[in-house]
Parts: sequence; C-alpha cells; structure tokens
Amino acid sequence: ARTSRRTTPRNTHAPTGKMAMNKHIVTFLKIVPLAIYLRAAACKYELPILGCDGPLCPVAIGKAGDCVPSANTAEQFAWCEHAWTPWTNGLLAQTPFDYRVKCSAKDGHEYARIIGAIEVVGYVLLWAAPQLGSFILTALMTGAIHFHLTFLKDKPEALVVQFALLAASVAVMLLSGEPAKKKKAKKA
Repeated sequence: ARTSRRTTPRNTHAPTGKMAMNKHIVTFLKIVPLAIYLRAAACKYELPILGCDGPLCPVAIGKAGDCVPSANTAEQFAWCEHAWTPWTNGLLAQTPFDYRVKCSAKDGHEYARIIGAIEVVGYVLLWAAPQLGSFILTALMTGAIHFHLTFLKDKPEALVVQFALLAASVAVMLLSGEPAKKKKAKKA
C-alpha cells in the first residue's frame, strides 16, 4: 500500500490569499462606512448619542444659516415629514396599494422609525448573513439616491456619501459570496 507524503491536510478552513484579503476588506467595509446606518437609525429613534440630540440646522431644510447639517434627530424628522413622506406617497400613489406613510410628531414619526428599523436589520444582517444584509442596505441606498435625484433634484456630484455607501454595500454583497467550486472532470 502506498502512503501519502503529504503532511498537511488538503482542505483547510483557514482563508488564504485572495479569500483572506476579501474577508479583511469586507470587515473593514462593515465597520467604517456602513456603521453610519447605526448612527442614522439611532437618530431616528431619538437616542441622545453621537450628536443625534443636536438642534435643527436651517441649512438642512433649505434655509440660510451658518451651520452644517449633521443628520441629527431634528433634521431627519424634518426631512421625513417634508420630503421623504411626500416622495414615498407619490410612488405609492402609482401602485394598486391603498397605503400612505406618515411622519409627523402626531404619529410618532412612524415612517422615520420604519426606515430606522430597516437600517438596523440590514446592518445586523451584514454580520449574520452578509449578502442579505448588504442587499437590504443596497436597496435602501438606491432608494435614497433616487429620492435625491428625482424629488430634491440634487446633482449626482452632491451625493458622494450616498454613492460611497451604495458602493460599500455592493462590495460587501459581491465579496461575501462563496467562492466558485471547481467542477470535477468526468472520467470516461
């Protein structure tokens, strides 16, 4: 009987080479740009962390001012009530569904909280099911970019952060997939 001279196992589970690099890139993307979704969700739920409890910057709602919008709670609620809701309801009006979103103090900023929940679920799934989580965040940011371009009439060059988040989500989705398995050749 012939014995193998190979001293190391053929199939190891430790990522090597390109797989290890992909894993590090994905982890970096999950932490650095994509964690912004957690901050955005925290502000939608009025958590007084990371500047969410700051005042409304007039510039955030198109008025003159000497401040820089930070997407804090007050700004997100204003955007939700006066921009996100009319845009979404305009899209919903084109469907057979009889549903309209609401986002005011009277209804507890319901739509903002729904978006915040989607952001949290998407981010948590980045770690548990990376392709699903990144798909959710990709869909969310695609909608945000559509909103900026069609409703607010922003120029694409003004959406650097949004395009960066979209690219990071897509990269996580693509790099998190299982490597293609090599097909075994059939023996004749």
